[in-house]
Amino acid sequence: MKRLGGTARVIHPLAAIAVVALVFLQVYLIAEAIFGQPGALNDHKTVGGLVVVVELLVLATALLGWLRDRVQVGLSAALAVVGVLQVSFAQNLGNSPAVHALHGLLALVVVLLAAQIAARKRGVFLRPLAAARG
Repeated sequence: MKRLGGTARVIHPLAAIAVVALVFLQVYLIAEAIFGQPGALNDHKTVGGLVVVVELLVLATALLGWLRDRVQVGLSAALAVVGVLQVSFAQNLGNSPAVHALHGLLALVVVLLAAQIAARKRGVFLRPLAAARG
């Protein structure tokens, strides 16, 4: 069990960084769609589904590796909740553009939360690299 917790502590900030990178990719893809690139909206949606899976991985690894760190677990839970809400605003929740616009706004919150999660635990995955260099 101790080994699982150690692995989770390494994966946790890496998964948070992956969320940031994937959301940046989504921004690029939605810009492509706006400027007329066929298929870019479908790619945006596909990457969005992957982002949710990685957000849940961030939460799972927080629970396995950082259970005693309430801030890290809280940030990870907030990321999962905001991520699910963010996706839900892209769905058909009425015809209000103002409501649908929350989809884009919450993407910024997702990036900020994921970056904070990674920043708080960045040393966890940097220390093994430094030790390997000797």
